[in-house]
Amino acid sequence: MNKKIISIFVSMLLCVTVFTVTGAVNIENTGIMKSQAVTTDIFWEDNFDNYTLGPLHGQGGWESWDNNPDTTGYVTDNQSRSPSNSAEIAWFGDPLVSGDIVYQFSGVSSGSWILTAWQYVPSDMEGKSYYLLLNTYQHGGPYGWSLQLEVDATAGRISDFDNPDDWLPLITDDWAEIRVEINFDIDLQTAYYNDEELVSKAWGPTKNLGCIDLYADQSYSSSVYYDDFVLEGIVGEDPDLYCEGELHFGNVPGGATLEDSFTVQNIGGPDSLLDWEVVKEPSWGTWTFDPESGNDLPPGSPVTVQVTVVAPKQKDEYAGTIKIENKENPDDNCIIDVSMTTPRSQPYLYLQFFERLIQRFPVLELIFSHLLG
Repeated sequence: MNKKIISIFVSMLLCVTVFTVTGAVNIENTGIMKSQAVTTDIFWEDNFDNYTLGPLHGQGGWESWDNNPDTTGYVTDNQSRSPSNSAEIAWFGDPLVSGDIVYQFSGVSSGSWILTAWQYVPSDMEGKSYYLLLNTYQHGGPYGWSLQLEVDATAGRISDFDNPDDWLPLITDDWAEIRVEINFDIDLQTAYYNDEELVSKAWGPTKNLGCIDLYADQSYSSSVYYDDFVLEGIVGEDPDLYCEGELHFGNVPGGATLEDSFTVQNIGGPDSLLDWEVVKEPSWGTWTFDPESGNDLPPGSPVTVQVTVVAPKQKDEYAGTIKIENKENPDDNCIIDVSMTTPRSQPYLYLQFFERLIQRFPVLELIFSHLLG
């Protein structure tokens, strides 16, 4: 019967011939920043302890949004993490006005930074309040937001306003740390809440920390307190390897030559020089890299590595890794996952389908034989 099935199937292919082989290669960077000798320099810090109790606007560089003193936050001793003052953000005044106060920065536009703040949310808080980082700010505009953390008393959570699925349970009646690690060189920020990662995402096209903004929402919200701000710049003494790239190929038959690229960067100290090389590639396929190594790469000068691979002729699923290392420090490396699929041709799959179909419905063999003479 198998011969008849094959004969029927081949005859059908004379009418319709389909042959499709699809391949896919994915390269994903998994090594972001490896260990290197680093130090941190404190660029700015504020604990409000030397300020006069009352409006915060005009003290220590703090200014109300758009320089409107009516929206000031307040210096208070109702709560404090380090004795004896903190900043209070709420709706104030008669009539009530939303507190909205900023601290502007200059020169925070490259390299890596860590901004730490401590936040106290009373358990009886009402409404919402925001901890905001802007990349662009001037009184009266323009404005550009990079991070918007929303404190929601009703929901009992703190979340990324732009990505509401990124949230953590809100800590109340205690001080909780908000720490944001920013790397302008690779356009990445990661926000932590009480040492748990809350959100990690791009900073945005404007590589600059324009200001901190403490905002009590457009609807009524009661008091939230802040204390012990610290902004630290990370000063790297050594080179630091970073790789980035993503390759996708489709409709690729076995034996095809595929081309794409990824980048290698030095995100280490400003005076560092990186020596790097590709030290591992998948055991399947034929791989070439141009260049496959480099010396004396300074920060801010990414190198594009052209990748060429000849896909295996055997139809199968493949997986492997490409590894790039810092020649002077093997622990500083990028591991890139690679996968490729070259499935069996569709005619072979159709043959299996028709064989199973005729085995289940034997009468089809007679019908097809009659139709094909």
